[in-house]
Amino acid sequence: MRKEPYFTNENRETKTAEWKEILSKYYSSKKKFAFTMENSALLIIDMQEYFLNSNSYAFIPASKAIIEPILRLKKAFEKNNKGVFFTQYGLQPVIDDSSMMHRWWKKTLSTKDSMFEISSEMNADEKSVYFKSTYDIFETTSLALNLDKQGITKLVITGVATHLCCEAIARSAFDLGFEVYLPIDCMATSTEEFHLNSLKAASNGFGIPITSEEILEKAK
Repeated sequence: MRKEPYFTNENRETKTAEWKEILSKYYSSKKKFAFTMENSALLIIDMQEYFLNSNSYAFIPASKAIIEPILRLKKAFEKNNKGVFFTQYGLQPVIDDSSMMHRWWKKTLSTKDSMFEISSEMNADEKSVYFKSTYDIFETTSLALNLDKQGITKLVITGVATHLCCEAIARSAFDLGFEVYLPIDCMATSTEEFHLNSLKAASNGFGIPITSEEILEKAK
């Protein structure tokens, strides 16, 4: 499968509008949830060198175009004293052959690899980073408990990859009782087909399609 630079800084506005129109057909019959900053938190998924660095085997070309809007959301959440949390993916150096991530992908990211680090552009606070060794973050960490303790009921999910970690985490968040908001210009994956199909499924069943600009309007 050939990876596509389907989302760029140049076409971001046009693509976002196009996707918004398409996804409205999948979400239009659902009850309308109105995003507010109250009781909300931002989750930034796996924005690591492994996926953002063009020299990496797992590089996602479209990831470059989501950095700016994610950083704008991060700044807005911090300004409003709302939680910003990161996830970081990797497998231990001695890889257990029984791990499904290892068995499925063969090439896997070691926690000792330089590509393991979250991109410095994200300026992640180490205390807000949750480590995971598979797609989902909730099953093996205290993130859900910590969100609950802080009274958070709404999660804005951003990062990579749309149809893998982002989708898995969005599904889990929904099952845990969170309102899930998916800024469609703040997620990326290897192809537009994967990206859009994942968002169609989410819009139909567990996630609210929104744009970063719509969220920022509520953050003023």
